[in-house]
Amino acid sequence: MDFYKEATVTKLTDDLVVDILSRLTYKDFCRCKCAYKAWSAFSSDPDYRKKLPKKVTTGLLYQGHNKPAIPLVSLSQDDGEIDGILADVPHYEHLEFLDCCNGLVLCKYRSSYSSTHICRFIVCNPATREWRILPDTHPTTDDPHYVTILAFDPSWSPQFYIFNFHLRRHHGFIFGTSKLEIFQSETPTWLVDDTLDPDIDICFRTHLFVSGMLYVATGYKVLVFEGLEAMSDGVPPYHQTISLPPEASYVSNFPRGCFGKFSGILHYVLPHEWSLDCCVVFK
Repeated sequence: MDFYKEATVTKLTDDLVVDILSRLTYKDFCRCKCAYKAWSAFSSDPDYRKKLPKKVTTGLLYQGHNKPAIPLVSLSQDDGEIDGILADVPHYEHLEFLDCCNGLVLCKYRSSYSSTHICRFIVCNPATREWRILPDTHPTTDDPHYVTILAFDPSWSPQFYIFNFHLRRHHGFIFGTSKLEIFQSETPTWLVDDTLDPDIDICFRTHLFVSGMLYVATGYKVLVFEGLEAMSDGVPPYHQTISLPPEASYVSNFPRGCFGKFSGILHYVLPHEWSLDCCVVFK
């Protein structure tokens, strides 16, 4: 830190510095303590310590086959495995883990708890132990199948979005999508988007939500949703498809690709036999 920056920092009062630091994540706060040693002392002050970011348990949520528990395997060796992270949710033992995104978790109540003619989702925040049951949706067939995606980016909006794709099945095979329902957390009902191409095949939940745009893998193409803000006015988001380049088409029958973003550029990695040597870059 050069002399000018250090002199500027020393002009700030302790209360103002603590107020600024309290808005950071715990990880960023630790970096600041290393960058300027005077800030590290705030963690020892009993009054300031209450306002500063605190360490939260982070890890991997999973659910075993036909098992009701949804434990969390901590990334810290000291924490180990934490069971009952969602135990505050009503009828926790009937939950089926579906998806997660930036700290929120999406679950569905099993059909053994709810009627087969009702699909009931719930969004949970394991860090705050808060949860919200979403309005029921009604399947269009007696044997419904869904691909349901949670989209949440707190750096873009405090709202979360649920995309519920109803799949068309015939003799056990998937033949596109029969209906798309979208839910926004500030609205009380689901919005049906009837403009989606019914031939779009969404068999898995490979997706990425960043800067208000949802990217979903659909085999030979990537389905992109944007303009989610318009849902507050009852307008479904705009969507388009991005075709994979010709050199990636020979491996695009592998549905389990992986999205990523680096330096503002979207990447989509597809497997080639036993290696990941095909990377598609979208600018």
